[in-house]
Amino acid sequence: MKIASLIVGVVLMVLSGIGIVICLLAPSMTNGRASFEESMLVAIPLAGLFFVALVGTIVAAVSILKAKKNAAQTLGQ
Repeated sequence: MKIASLIVGVVLMVLSGIGIVICLLAPSMTNGRASFEESMLVAIPLAGLFFVALVGTIVAAVSILKAKKNAAQTLGQ
């Protein structure tokens, strides 16, 4: 379960990062048909999702490393 949360966190980070880049490039790619303010309406929630995914990934990674350390100490005793 911990590895699944790590994978989900990384996938969410990648997808939201790609979405942010696309939102920031949309005004220049559409020759001004999409305004910068319109693209920010999507980019800001994506940045929030990126941050939540980053925190979740860090928590999952620390949890996995802690479990491996405890397992190694248990086997060593």
